[in-house]
Amino acid sequence: MSKNELIHPSEPINGRTLSNLKAVLESYLGGGEIRDLDLALLMNVPLNRLSQLKRAKSSVYTVGRAAEQSVLQQDTTGDDDVELPGIRPSQAVLVRLLLKCPQLVPIPLRPTSVEVFELLQPFINAIGEGQSVRPGAKSGFAPLFGRSYISSYKMLSEGAAGIQSAGLPVARLQLLVVGKYAELFKAELQGIVSVSDDAPDYVINALKRHDGWALLREKDSLTDWLDDEAHLSFESAVHKTFGKWFNDCYLAVLRDEAKSRDLDPFNALVRGKWVNNSPVSDDKFLSYDRFCRPILGRSDSLFALFRESFGLTSAEAYWVLGLQVKAFYRFRQRPQQRVDAPTAILLRYLFRYPEDIRFLISEPMAGHAVLAYLKQEDKKFKLGQLAPLFGASRVMSYEFANPETPCPFFARRLSMIFRVGIQAGIPIYSLLKESVEEEIEARGIDPGQFAKDGRWHK
Repeated sequence: MSKNELIHPSEPINGRTLSNLKAVLESYLGGGEIRDLDLALLMNVPLNRLSQLKRAKSSVYTVGRAAEQSVLQQDTTGDDDVELPGIRPSQAVLVRLLLKCPQLVPIPLRPTSVEVFELLQPFINAIGEGQSVRPGAKSGFAPLFGRSYISSYKMLSEGAAGIQSAGLPVARLQLLVVGKYAELFKAELQGIVSVSDDAPDYVINALKRHDGWALLREKDSLTDWLDDEAHLSFESAVHKTFGKWFNDCYLAVLRDEAKSRDLDPFNALVRGKWVNNSPVSDDKFLSYDRFCRPILGRSDSLFALFRESFGLTSAEAYWVLGLQVKAFYRFRQRPQQRVDAPTAILLRYLFRYPEDIRFLISEPMAGHAVLAYLKQEDKKFKLGQLAPLFGASRVMSYEFANPETPCPFFARRLSMIFRVGIQAGIPIYSLLKESVEEEIEARGIDPGQFAKDGRWHK
């Protein structure tokens, strides 16, 4: 029986296959289209190189082959590369893996703005208790993410296209809030399941496999087995724990951001008055409380230091902040001005609670931990097989498995996926191995020879 060409391409993976991957992931993730920013993250390339990658051949046709001058003139942009661009083996394996199992994508499942609003509505209603002016049910939504109250109606309109309708920095903030709610929901439900003999298997399995919106979108079915008293107690506990985080952590960050903009925090939270384009002098900057200092475009700001501080690649940093390259450099070219409110809120929150970046992006699984897992799954697995399984040469296995070195560039994305697979109970080793076997066959590489030398190119 012939294999589905969409899921199991017979040719080596090339740039055109990315359009297939985009379609598969859009079907799985929902909440709007898969953008170039998402593909750049998955391919772990700078966003400005993605268009070149979409036209690239497999590296089996380019590595070691000098580009003809005519090709260079057509396909390059003036850089000094002496080889044709190509889809690297690690990228090819990743594409095959996600085509057959999109659940492994290291991008959180995305709710719509309406779904986020339904989660937050009880907490929006509580903002400003005792004040003469309080946010409206809907108008108080967008200000929570650094936008004007007017934006709430667009974000919550019937035709709003998913979580990205108000911009990607807002989408990242919403994912963060949903991720925290899901974490507290999951912890509370796990506590009930651990002392109950009546918990259905599907609830136990969902708690093992899912986080974030992937868990919360099933929240009604995950709790319908509880009796009325237990359900009320559960809902009350989740409301209390999330409400404490929302008020003590998230809203505190928003209030500090408002102060950094010389704005009244209450007006910012209720009316969404977040804009202040006035330049900030060095003396004025130092006059702010250290928790409320403006986040500017200058070289020593949290904005400029974000990537290095969190140990991210450029593709990862742009994705987490939801920024295009042009937007990043536009902010950097205005060193005395504040970055826009949603971006500043996200940065301020992540630097204050750095562990919560996990709600946006998975940490790569350490090579030595991957190796230990593989040896447990396959008693015959050897160290020299590690890097070839992740799309690199055998010699790279030693660096990858060294606990003293950071995850090498070639393995970062597949290591993230490996972690996602283990956490979700997906047979990641067999799927990864199958993807490698399919790619070496497509490249015309002898499987026996590959097993000996781990070489991806003839």
